[in-house]
Amino acid sequence: MSGDRGPIRPIETRAYGCRFRSRLEARWAVFFTEAGFDWRYEPEGAALEAGAYLVDFEVTANGVTVYVEVKPPVNDSDDPRWAELARRSGRMLFTVRGLHRPGDNCASAHSARVWHPDGTVAQVHRLWQGQQYERAWIAANSARFEHGEQPGGRGGAGGRRGRRTK
Repeated sequence: MSGDRGPIRPIETRAYGCRFRSRLEARWAVFFTEAGFDWRYEPEGAALEAGAYLVDFEVTANGVTVYVEVKPPVNDSDDPRWAELARRSGRMLFTVRGLHRPGDNCASAHSARVWHPDGTVAQVHRLWQGQQYERAWIAANSARFEHGEQPGGRGGAGGRRGRRTK
C-alpha cells in the first residue's frame, strides 16, 4: 500500500497508573516490570542548551540507573539533546527503536544505542537478550490494552515499582 495515509499515529495507552503516549511505551513498561526493573515514566524534564527535554523512562536495575528513550522502529533520526542529557545528568541514555519480539533478527528488526556521559555513542546489540528476559519479552509482546485491563492479567496490582502516576 502506498504511503498516502501518512505516518502511523501513536495510540495513547493507560497502564500501571500512567498515561503513556504510545502503545510501544506501554509495552516497554510491561517489559521493565516483568524483568524486575524499577522504573519511572517521564520522571522529570531537563533544561538543556539544545532545548527542554522530557525523557521517557528512568530505569534502575542492580543499583544502576539509566534513561531510556523509546522510538518507533521507523524513526532513525537522533535528537541533538540526547548527548547533552547524558553528559549533564551523568547517566547513560539508551535509545531503543521498536521492541524485541521472540525470533527477531536483532540486527534489523529493532535497534538500541547508548549515549554515555563521556560523549561515547555506541550501537548496542542484543540488549536484554539473556534467557532471564525471555518471559518479560513475551509479556510485553502479548500485553493488550484495548479494554483498559492491566498487562499480564494483574488487574493493576503488579508493577508499581517507584513509578510516578501521570
